Amino acid sequence: MCSNDPAAMATVTVLPYAQETEPFRSLFPHCADGIVYLDHAGAGPLPLPVVQAMERHLRRRLHGQTDLSDELEAVERTRWLIAALLNAPSPGTIALMPNTTTALATVAMGLSWRHGDVIVVGAREFPANVYPWRALRRFGVELRLVPMPEGLLELEQLVAAIDARTRLVTVSAVQFLSGDRIALEELGEICAQRGIWLVVDGIQAVGAVRVDVQRCRISALACGGAKWLLAPHGTGFLYLAPPLQEELQPALLGWLAAEDPWNFFDYEQPLVSSARRFEGGSLNVAGIVGLCAALELLHRYGVERAEARVVALSGYLRELLLFLPVRVQTPEPPERRAGIVSISLPDGESAEPVFHFLQRSGVRCSLRMGWLRFSPHWYTTAGELEYAVEKLREALQRRGDHRT
Repeated sequence: MCSNDPAAMATVTVLPYAQETEPFRSLFPHCADGIVYLDHAGAGPLPLPVVQAMERHLRRRLHGQTDLSDELEAVERTRWLIAALLNAPSPGTIALMPNTTTALATVAMGLSWRHGDVIVVGAREFPANVYPWRALRRFGVELRLVPMPEGLLELEQLVAAIDARTRLVTVSAVQFLSGDRIALEELGEICAQRGIWLVVDGIQAVGAVRVDVQRCRISALACGGAKWLLAPHGTGFLYLAPPLQEELQPALLGWLAAEDPWNFFDYEQPLVSSARRFEGGSLNVAGIVGLCAALELLHRYGVERAEARVVALSGYLRELLLFLPVRVQTPEPPERRAGIVSISLPDGESAEPVFHFLQRSGVRCSLRMGWLRFSPHWYTTAGELEYAVEKLREALQRRGDHRT
């Protein structure tokens, strides 16, 4: 490679598990189609096993095969796989949800609030982790926003915002814009010592990096399936630690929350003791079948292996980008990032023309709040990152030529 090639100038990075990963790439047809998919923070592509599992389920329904036992088995296996992924104490702490917002709203609307209670949240969180809490203002709850310069949430500033009136702290495990990853274990310890609920939006972390809900002392974790878990839209889950689960009341009480939902006319029967009581009515079984297949794929590849790959890939991409006339907004330390690497152009210049050039070149990424956001996953290769950066360099050069 020539000396001004960013791939040649970057620190030699040995990406882990390259040989082990290669056989899995055939499960992602876009890899053979010439698409460099770096938008898992937006929506993950569906792997073949996910589509095949959903297709089998739908074809059975097409031909009148409606065996509820098969559906219930898929639902319960999905709970088990989620619990294993999070190191949750049991599948009974997992409620299946259609998305992150619904999961967070389940917590927000299920607690008994007092006038003057405080919820601490970052000022540049994704809206899904703000609106459910904003709705509590009608109860006199204060939503206290912690400044996030450049999209970074510093633990010290977050803790400094906590006072005697704070009932709950809510954070994204990984910030959607900057890719900043918070020290959940340290934050969880602080919240536990002060008797404060810790609620985590896990959608930009789970599937990319490990999140241990017990070790991090997380009270609740909400996550949609359609990003890093590579599952269909309309799927997700809510983890509820036993102490919070005991205090939480279902804001939407459905018939499946009953201890014996098939005892149709016993309306006064107790609610089931597990997190299932927060699910409401009938579930999106086709989507859950896909989520189950996606979780099985992740477990088969290996959760630790996936994290090692994702963090190494984002680090390599970050190194490559440092040689271009852009500003890398994602922190450098591995413990401060997961799979997202975001950049901005100098002098507040619009990145939209660059984004469209990348799209035409087969590079899938996101444009968020004027920043370009790249998000490789464990099956991404170093060569794909190098191609994307080369196309970005070309786009920046074309922009410069056009401006002159």
